[in-house]
Amino acid sequence: MIKENYREYLKYVREYLTEHHGINSPNPLHPFRSRYHHTIRVLHWCFRLKEDAGENVDLEALYTAAIFHDIGYADCDNENHAKRSYQAFLEYAKNQNMDTVFANKVADMIRKHSNKELLKEPETSKELILLMEADLLDEEGAMGIVWDCMTLGNAHVNSYGNAYTHIMESSNKPEPNPMVTPRAIQIWEHKKKIAAEFAEELKEDLMIGSEYFDI
Repeated sequence: MIKENYREYLKYVREYLTEHHGINSPNPLHPFRSRYHHTIRVLHWCFRLKEDAGENVDLEALYTAAIFHDIGYADCDNENHAKRSYQAFLEYAKNQNMDTVFANKVADMIRKHSNKELLKEPETSKELILLMEADLLDEEGAMGIVWDCMTLGNAHVNSYGNAYTHIMESSNKPEPNPMVTPRAIQIWEHKKKIAAEFAEELKEDLMIGSEYFDI
């Protein structure tokens, strides 16, 4: 599935993120989060989602945007990472003599990918929808629970009960399904089911609600 030019793109993104101190999260509670590994997972989510995406989807633009969508991360001011990613990609595309129309299409997707409200807009392109869905699906479900546990470990949380509360407020928090395409909707529901079942099992194991905890 991975084409040679995608390998070259990924190599460039990894080097760029390293140079700009954007690979690892600046949050001291999240040293385990790699922006580069997130990028690879988002690319693979795009591979999965395109199977039910229908026809007339520019897969080359989608995959390229997925690879470059977070290249603008740094060690600060990441609220503006989409704009920096947009600029970094256009610079790369120019240096590589990419087709201008193609490069502009990819850059526009990168620039807009953080605005998840566009998922519900009728004029949003199918490629951008798939990119945003892939971005949202990463670190949910089982991965979300692991994220919660690793975060709590770094925060030195000292009770299972506190861990349960955090999971209920994070991985298992109630929220509407933001997905649009049928495949993504199904995957999101499955991930939320995993988190809910884990939280319920943990609640049972911790005997939460037992009257004896009040003694």
